[in-house]
Amino acid sequence: MAKLTSSTTHGVLLLPLYLLLLHIFSPSLSLETTKLRGSCVASERDALLTFKEGINTLHGRLLSSWEGQDCCKWRGVMCSNKTGHVVKLNLQVDHDRLLPFSMSNDISPSLLALEHLNYLDLSFNDFGGRQIPKFMGSFKNLKYLNLSNANFGGSVPPQLGNLTKLLHLDVGGNYYLQSVDLVAWLPRLSSLKHLDMSYVNLSAAVDWVQALSMLPTSLRVLHLFGCSLNATLASLPLYSSNLTALVTLDLEYNDFQGPISDGLLGNMTSLKELRLGGNDLVGMIPETMKNLHKLKVLDLRWNQISGDIAELMERLPHKMQSLYLRGNYLNGSLPNWIENMTSLSTLDLGYNSLIGSIPSGMGKLTNLNYLDLSSNQLVGMILEDHFTSLTRLEMLDLSNNSLTMGVHLNWIPPFRLKVVYLSYCKLGPHFPAWIQSETNITFLVMSSTGIIDRLPDWFWNVISQVEYLDLSLNQISGVLPMTLEFLSTAKYIILHSNQLKGRLPKLPMDLWYLDLSRNYISGPLPLNLGTVELNYLLLSNNLINETIPSSLCNQLQSLVVLDLSNNHISGQLPQCWTNGNSFRAKSGSRYIGSNLVIVNFYNNSLSGKFPLFFQGCQYLSFLDLSYNNFFGNLPAWIATRLPNLVFLLLKYNMFFSYIPIKLSRLDRLQVLDLGHNNLSGIIDPSLMNFKAMTLTSPYTSDLNTNVAYIVDNIDGFSDPFSLFVIIKGQILEYQNDKIFFMLSLDLSENGLTGEIPKEIGALAGLKNLNLSSNRLIGNIPETINGRLSLESLDLSNNELFGEIPSTLSVLTFLSHLNLSYNNLSGRIPSGGQLETFNDPTIYIGNNNLCGPPTSKNCSRNQTTMSDLSEHEDGYDMSSFYLSMGLGFGMGFWMVFGTLLFKRTWRITYFLLVDNICDKIYVFMVFKWARLNARIKKK
Repeated sequence: MAKLTSSTTHGVLLLPLYLLLLHIFSPSLSLETTKLRGSCVASERDALLTFKEGINTLHGRLLSSWEGQDCCKWRGVMCSNKTGHVVKLNLQVDHDRLLPFSMSNDISPSLLALEHLNYLDLSFNDFGGRQIPKFMGSFKNLKYLNLSNANFGGSVPPQLGNLTKLLHLDVGGNYYLQSVDLVAWLPRLSSLKHLDMSYVNLSAAVDWVQALSMLPTSLRVLHLFGCSLNATLASLPLYSSNLTALVTLDLEYNDFQGPISDGLLGNMTSLKELRLGGNDLVGMIPETMKNLHKLKVLDLRWNQISGDIAELMERLPHKMQSLYLRGNYLNGSLPNWIENMTSLSTLDLGYNSLIGSIPSGMGKLTNLNYLDLSSNQLVGMILEDHFTSLTRLEMLDLSNNSLTMGVHLNWIPPFRLKVVYLSYCKLGPHFPAWIQSETNITFLVMSSTGIIDRLPDWFWNVISQVEYLDLSLNQISGVLPMTLEFLSTAKYIILHSNQLKGRLPKLPMDLWYLDLSRNYISGPLPLNLGTVELNYLLLSNNLINETIPSSLCNQLQSLVVLDLSNNHISGQLPQCWTNGNSFRAKSGSRYIGSNLVIVNFYNNSLSGKFPLFFQGCQYLSFLDLSYNNFFGNLPAWIATRLPNLVFLLLKYNMFFSYIPIKLSRLDRLQVLDLGHNNLSGIIDPSLMNFKAMTLTSPYTSDLNTNVAYIVDNIDGFSDPFSLFVIIKGQILEYQNDKIFFMLSLDLSENGLTGEIPKEIGALAGLKNLNLSSNRLIGNIPETINGRLSLESLDLSNNELFGEIPSTLSVLTFLSHLNLSYNNLSGRIPSGGQLETFNDPTIYIGNNNLCGPPTSKNCSRNQTTMSDLSEHEDGYDMSSFYLSMGLGFGMGFWMVFGTLLFKRTWRITYFLLVDNICDKIYVFMVFKWARLNARIKKK
């Protein structure tokens, strides 16, 4: 045993003495220590337990710790070290970690027992639109109150004005909360330093201007983001206020109009952060802005600020740290002296009209962390000098300009970027080697950059932390690796429109979006995709073959968009996709395909009957099975099981039988293409009840919300989403949101019989009507008239007869017409839009039509030749002439024979003829005499 040192010995001997003195002279402290080692105040513990019982917690891990006697040890509860009273209650949901915890019942007034409470945080819970309890105004010692993003509704209770000790109030993010009478409570918070009412509706508060003028002078932070104030910025009382201590002012997205006046900010000399983005502010910023010497952050994004960028920057303090001017109307060139703004850490000038080159002095901004110059009109070379001292740069966006990267092949950047956007900059033809040093990249977008090169082997290792990858619209070649599982953080992989080969690799587990369209991906689909989170799978225009494996059924439960168009996939859909009793996935509640909105199998070799799998796809809005080998009847359940269909394209298959009448129940349907099948029967008039086709602007209605949302998302970062329509005699492609302006009904190349229903005139929004190559009879309905928006009308190759209705001439938008090879007759109508059709082939095959643009003239008194046309009763022209000859002969002998054998009739007849001749002779002599007299006078 080691010997004790002298100092240790003295310490051990004196310890009992210290404890004795402490006990004698500090009895109260001893009792306090004993108390803290026990439980909290019993009445306050009971109040918390009552509060817990009165709420509904959904999977609440936070309150699960509220057990035992010592409430001071419960999660979210903090007690005073001196008194043991509860002073802090933090029940905020950890929204960063998505902690599943919410409150859906009323807040119990039992909390009023916490008389010493000075801190209360209930943010990011869900109170179901309930009002903020009035008793909140009774916490007399409360200094911090955070009720933000908690789904409170109704009006802010005036009782909050009783919290006179309150320093921090945050009720922002409650979209259904409003305040009608601000003056009743807001000015009474005399100690307030932080106020956040973002997204609280203040439009009904007629006194909000007065309330702002009465804010306490102690206020340092004011957030009024998105409060629907809707006024001119000059109407704000800020210029006359005494908010000299204000450090942060946020008035974003409030529909403010007008210029920023010189005196707007008044005496706010302490201001460090000014946010006015998302309004309708116009003109140049005032020169007085330069007097705000402490200003570090200025946010004017998405306004109408205009003028020269150099002039604007001269009006700013040179110690600015963050400058957000995105989405304005600034022009001119970046000034060379920008290198003097060495404090800049964030510079966002995207979506303006800047011209010229980027000054090399940009490379001297040593603090620059975020640089966005995207979507301008910048030109020139990007050299190494532009990045010389940018060692802190993490975000770089130069996309959508005419810039060329001119760095050396062996250049090693001084920065380590996390976010890179270089779309439409010229980086090629070689793959940029400097990317090899950027091992921290999470977002990499280099679409349409002119790269004509093989994807380097090192690339996949460099982007091991990537979340968003877009190399589309280049000519990148190479073979995809067998697996991409190592990209564990990847959510988006967009490589469309390249020359990549190989099979579809195994995907990252959490991948959400994959677009490999327009490449040379070959082979069958893998048995195991490696992910169950995939929402978008876009593989169109590749060389994928064989059948779809049934093992994918349970891996595609989350799919929203599936595009396998223009491949070589054959066979029937997997058994799990064709058995109507097998929709439910192994996971339990979800159905395979229940989330699908867009399915595109266009131009493959798939076969089988109409897939029963789609019965479980209630949200399906776009279905294209065209150019395949599907057969059988069209099921009537399409109308009931797929109520959200907007586009149904089944052309070039082998469907037969009749068109189900129930299809007319598809209220959202605006494109129905059943062309080139074996359908038969009549076109039932009740089929003409498609609600969306009666609208001239279905895109602005709520009929296609699902697919519009999806296509807009695809349009943002992917290969164009296409709709192929046979219109105007050719196959036209409509891409992305343009598909919503197409309303089409195509029943061509079938065996349909009967007449064209006159009810078709109700489809006012229809732009394409193709009923060609059927066996339709009867007249063209006069209801096809100016009420319709038709651009293309094709009724060719049928058995229609009668005259062409003149109503076709008032089809204002018509640019393509084909009536060829029918039995139409009579004069071709003229005038209106028909005057623009000078092609006689439009009417070819109708031998009894006359008039322009055909070469056949109509007789002077001819109004119709319909009685001469060939009808279904079998009469032809030879029969007509035979009948005419017999009629003439019979009429002649009836008159001549009577005169020949009846003497008295013969005498009367010739006397009548003589009398008429005498009258004609006298009339002509008289006229001739008058004419000679006029000639002699001249």
